[in-house]
Parts: sequence; C-alpha cells; structure tokens
Amino acid sequence: MTALTDFFLKSSRAVAQLDTLEFSHPSFSQTYYKVRNARNGMTAKTDAGIVMFDFLPMQIKNLGARNDLDAGLQIVMGDLGEELPKQFDRIEKDDSWNVKPTVIYRVYRSDDLSAPLVGPYRFEVKNISFNRNGVSFDAQAPGLNYSTTGELYKLDRFPMLRGAL
Repeated sequence: MTALTDFFLKSSRAVAQLDTLEFSHPSFSQTYYKVRNARNGMTAKTDAGIVMFDFLPMQIKNLGARNDLDAGLQIVMGDLGEELPKQFDRIEKDDSWNVKPTVIYRVYRSDDLSAPLVGPYRFEVKNISFNRNGVSFDAQAPGLNYSTTGELYKLDRFPMLRGAL
C-alpha cells in the first residue's frame, strides 16, 4: 500500500491532511511558504531543508488529475495585504515576465512532517488577478516542451495534420 492509501484507510481521525504551497520567482525578495489548514503554521521538511509554513486562508481546487500533463490547481488566497502585489511590481521592474512564478504543492500528514504525503508538484502561475479580497490564479503544469527534448506539432507548422484530427 502507498503512504496515501495508508493515510486514508489506516490513520486516526485526529490526523489531518495539511495542504502547502511554496510560491517563488527569481525577482521576488523571498520565497513564500503557506499552509492552508494549520492555524498556527507548521514546520516541515522539504527538499530545500526544514521550512516554516505560515497559515494563510485559501482555497485549493484541482483542475485535473495530478499525474497527467494537464495537471493544475485553481488557488484563491486570502488577503496578503500589499505583500504579493509588491513582489509582482518587482517582476515588472526587472522586466522578467518571461519567467513565470512557480508554485510547488505538497500535502503532509499532521502527525508526520518529515516528508510530503503527496508531491511535490511544480506548477507555473497563469491568469493571476488581484481584488480587495486577495489574489486568485491558476497554476498549471509547465509546457510540454519544457526541457526542449521534443518537438511540438502545431497546425500552423504542420497544416497536413488537420486531416488527422
């Protein structure tokens, strides 16, 4: 059985699923570590070491299966004040919009913070919007040709593919 199956079938009801996000960009002044459902925050082990995740009210909705190329999350974060908009101003100032902000999603068990139960899944931020209630965005898997090892077959480059569709 996998650790996830053990969590759902064998763990106590007192053990909770903790959803975390790591939000970063080269132009940001810091990397943000946020947890959705631990009011006092939490300290957990990641591939970057031991990290403190701060509590932030947010909604996280899966946009597809976690294990396919169309994986993604729809995230609505509670009010970050002027913290996150200032970071996006830094991206504009550095003219680094060609690099998309990165979101790493992990799920931990509340009784074992030494390794993620699910993840880490790396996503790129798309369609970000700010309003008076906070920020919302879609985070999707990086492009299919991310490592430049393959070739994308598009109709504008290969019009003869139209008949095969």
